[in-house]
Amino acid sequence: MNIFSKILISAAVITMLSIPFAYQAGAVAPGPKVSELSSTNGGNKHNLSAKVWAFGTVNHDPSSFTATNPNTYKATGDTTGNPKGQQICIFCHTPHNANVEGGAPLWNRRFSTVTFSRYSSATLQIRVNSAARTPAKYDDTSTPAWQPDGSSKLCLSCHDGVASLGDVLSGGPIAMTNDVISGIASFNPSTNKMKTGHHPISFVYNSAVATAINKSYQWPPSLTEVKLDKNGKMQCTTCHDAHQNQTNDDQCYNDVGDACDVSHTRKKAPFWVYGPGSLPVPGSGDAPTDRDAVCTACHNVAPGTLTTPSWP
Repeated sequence: MNIFSKILISAAVITMLSIPFAYQAGAVAPGPKVSELSSTNGGNKHNLSAKVWAFGTVNHDPSSFTATNPNTYKATGDTTGNPKGQQICIFCHTPHNANVEGGAPLWNRRFSTVTFSRYSSATLQIRVNSAARTPAKYDDTSTPAWQPDGSSKLCLSCHDGVASLGDVLSGGPIAMTNDVISGIASFNPSTNKMKTGHHPISFVYNSAVATAINKSYQWPPSLTEVKLDKNGKMQCTTCHDAHQNQTNDDQCYNDVGDACDVSHTRKKAPFWVYGPGSLPVPGSGDAPTDRDAVCTACHNVAPGTLTTPSWP
């Protein structure tokens, strides 16, 4: 390879890495991820590899990538028959033959084909108030019928309660110990969670919408970490960062101690975009406080006054 070819390749790589993903509009510079690849508190639940780095590993020493992943959803530990299951990024990303529809970040999964119901509370202003509904694009009579879009489609390609976690586009299929998400993390239409037990998603949030809703909302969000997508829509990633266990102790609602027990599995700060490790704003390190900070970035209410949700 001559020197000119090397220069062209280097320039292409630099250019590619400098292009922001459409799904990441408004994102801040990434910071260290709390428990991202370690076994602390079970590690990041989005790590589906059979193994994790042992707690305390410095700079992710490859020789320490030996600890068994304690997560519920993970690949089998057969290093010979299931080698791809010992990797981490492969469950979501691939550099080759990726799904890039809509600017998806080298996605290694198919989008869900499940039909979801839209959140439809009788008091939801972006549904019942036409002044808010029109700019929010929350018209249920639109064609085609509403379905989650943008980065929310990334999340639902696993969390739809139907998809096989090991069914990736490149490098699969990967053998899993538990292959389909169920329970609290599932958005299978049978759970009705998308319609009644979840914050509405895939709607435009701008000054017109905030004004039409009422004075308890603010625009723009007060935290830069709470970001909308390139179309100004609120998505799952507006509040959640799949790469980060946002609290150091995984506190849950109504827990007596620091760990989530079997009866209280709703985390106070579930993969929050703000909090420990999300530089340049490190957060308090306290789950209830960081939870309030994310919510009050849009909901103009006094911190500490948010109530525990009644939904699961």
